Amino acid sequence: MAIAPEQSVIVVGAGPTGLALACELAAAGVSCTVLERRLAPSTQSRAMGLYSRTMEVLDLRGHADALVALGRPVSRMVPARGARVDFAELDTRFPSLNVIPQSRTEEVLQRRALDLGVTIERDAEVFGLAQDASGVTLQVRTGGGEWEESADFVVGCDGAHSVVRGLAGIAFRGRTYDIAPILADVRLRKPPPDDVLIVSGGGGVMVSVPYGDGLYRIAVARRDRPWTREPVTLDELSEVLTRALGFDPGPYEPEWLARFKIHQRIADQYRTGRVLLAGDAAHLHSPLGGQGLNLGIQDAVNLGWKLAAEVQGWAPAGLLDSYEVERRPQAERILRATDRATRLATTPSARVSALRRVVLAKALSYRRVRKVAGEAISGLSNGYAGRGGALGHRAVRVGQRVPDLTVPRVGAGPVRLYSLMRDGRFVLLDLAEDGRCAAVTEAWGSRVSPVRVGAAVPELPGVRALLVRPDGYAAWVDGAADPDGCEGRVRLALNQWCGVEGPLPQTHPESGGEVSAVPGPAVPAEQPSAAVEQT
Repeated sequence: MAIAPEQSVIVVGAGPTGLALACELAAAGVSCTVLERRLAPSTQSRAMGLYSRTMEVLDLRGHADALVALGRPVSRMVPARGARVDFAELDTRFPSLNVIPQSRTEEVLQRRALDLGVTIERDAEVFGLAQDASGVTLQVRTGGGEWEESADFVVGCDGAHSVVRGLAGIAFRGRTYDIAPILADVRLRKPPPDDVLIVSGGGGVMVSVPYGDGLYRIAVARRDRPWTREPVTLDELSEVLTRALGFDPGPYEPEWLARFKIHQRIADQYRTGRVLLAGDAAHLHSPLGGQGLNLGIQDAVNLGWKLAAEVQGWAPAGLLDSYEVERRPQAERILRATDRATRLATTPSARVSALRRVVLAKALSYRRVRKVAGEAISGLSNGYAGRGGALGHRAVRVGQRVPDLTVPRVGAGPVRLYSLMRDGRFVLLDLAEDGRCAAVTEAWGSRVSPVRVGAAVPELPGVRALLVRPDGYAAWVDGAADPDGCEGRVRLALNQWCGVEGPLPQTHPESGGEVSAVPGPAVPAEQPSAAVEQT
């Protein structure tokens, strides 16, 4: 018997990825329920920093100001003697690492999700899943009993040990490192410099991040410290910090001490039928660099508008599948980079460590190299070459991040581009004087917000029109010299990205026709356990 969905989307997992996705869906008008097995939000802040591009995509929906108010900007990363990366040199409203406990990020996103009408059910453990071409049914239990929930789509945002991933039959291949880092939120009597500090050598690496209230996030990994379930003590922490820094910083008043395993894994696929994965459920990597939380939130922002388009019936063919096409290569890149960095940082070879420090210090002595490194770490240089390829005008390329431009409007005052994107729609910037490009969008109704630009935009020389995706990347750029063909070019771009023109369907789609419910490859028999779920 076909599944009759009770709601549009169920998100499993109320961490930052799941909550960010719920906000995206609700802002687009899609009904959404979040199921979370924990009784209350976690007070353990495994992740503690939001990079520039993550802050930008959160700013698209108006979350950023609250996160800035609760966080602390740290503008420098010091990875070696005499070398540094200055985020302050980046061209963005958020030229820093916003140091904020993960728990506070969850608070902001949960508050916004509830304001948007999202239902969040806690103490709700998923233990069964079935899907067919019309929907997905989950079996759920609490201390008070069991029940079923059904939806058009289910998204597993339930972390490293994802139940949704296992029930959907998606393999999670990779390996586990043979080191077990220590994580601590602790005060220091002799603190290191007030930057993000990375010190490595002698088979170990230490990362220190200041919260700004006398508390420091410390992560230490050593080759000679294998996994153990013994609890971390202040004496042990003091010992490994002394070996890393060359002096005892005097840790005291710990708020959190933990030991955890590092996994290097990625899901074989991000989608099977009507079940999708995001965040740690889809990928795990070394935490060196602090990219995990950022990667998950950007998964959510990429997926949200595409899934909303599918539910609402206007998604062009292949749009939902472009989520994996675009996001999986980003995860693969981070996995490779963090794996190399972790192996180099924890090498027992003194010669390799010394050579790495010299080369890195030399490279980062050049301002251009520091800027490129900052853009890469912060995510500002990341882009997509999926739908539409990577073509475009010299000022901005398809698939590239569009900066938060100041947009001068016809008949209105100038405004930030990102403030025009709060409702999750496409934005078409029409920079031509006649406004013909903007007029074409009327046939697409609420899917596209046209903006007639009333003056030159220095960042867009020679551009006649620019279609910006709901996640802030360029979908289409028109710099053609022929003004008479602009309407046709706009219409082709809108058909490719925003579906066929005309009224929206009134019923849920069949996700492009018959959806296969055949499970993917079997999950490996043994899944490594961890005392602390990696973030």
